[in-house]
Amino acid sequence: MRIRKLLFNKQFAGVAIVGLALGLSLPASATITLDVVASSAPNAYGSPSWAGYAANALNSLQNNLGNIGSRATDPTAYEIAGPTVQPGDFIVTSFNSWRGVVGPLAPPFNSELGNRMHFGLHAYGDGSLASQFSLNDLTFNITSSDGGLNSAGNFVGYTYNGTTRIGVNWGADRTKGTSDDIIYTSGNGMTLVDEIDYVGVGNAYTANASPNPYDMQGIIGYINDNAPFTITGSYSILGYSGSDMVTVVPEPTTMIAGALLLLPFGASTLRVLRRRQSA
Repeated sequence: MRIRKLLFNKQFAGVAIVGLALGLSLPASATITLDVVASSAPNAYGSPSWAGYAANALNSLQNNLGNIGSRATDPTAYEIAGPTVQPGDFIVTSFNSWRGVVGPLAPPFNSELGNRMHFGLHAYGDGSLASQFSLNDLTFNITSSDGGLNSAGNFVGYTYNGTTRIGVNWGADRTKGTSDDIIYTSGNGMTLVDEIDYVGVGNAYTANASPNPYDMQGIIGYINDNAPFTITGSYSILGYSGSDMVTVVPEPTTMIAGALLLLPFGASTLRVLRRRQSA
């Protein structure tokens, strides 16, 4: 299991300015930890397995369970990404596909619509009231060194929803997992909590042109041409940050040989400019 746990006492410049202006910076003695975990997920837009995957992801992130199931046999499985990933791990489609393979596929993959790379988050304080924070304090940044999947933002105005993100107040005893814990599955994103568990922001390239197989292989061809490159997901809360990074390696040549010879170079280059983000 690969979890990157990073603590930074120095605030990001932009966050520090906001924090000072609003009185949101933490005391020097308080600490927030952000564990960020990359995982290739089903397509949140239309996949019947998304809800099952999200439940497994939240369970694993909150309770540090690691992998739950195998996505080779179950599209709802939660698997932590290894240090390297392949193009099929982050291509979503408007047609049946799974991990870069175009359907029609046999059950239980016959209704899947590709995969998106998500960066799951388990953020928690040190147990002191001074280390509590809110969902509205959270910011994110996804960058890929090829430049195609960059995105950034915050959660101002967002709420807990119980399906992809929850908040936990550890109660009066200040101890996680005891009977006085309060779990927020809805409500105001400004509510102070001791812990946030979140399936994570995700991003992917999108294949949706016709004929379908050529669009998929055009995107894989583009990724292969630019690999290896990295995709990094980062979060920040009140000056504390955490991130995880995966390295994209080329798809095995045998999966795309032949079909790429039929695809004009210009078409493959233009199509990869499309991307689909999920937060």
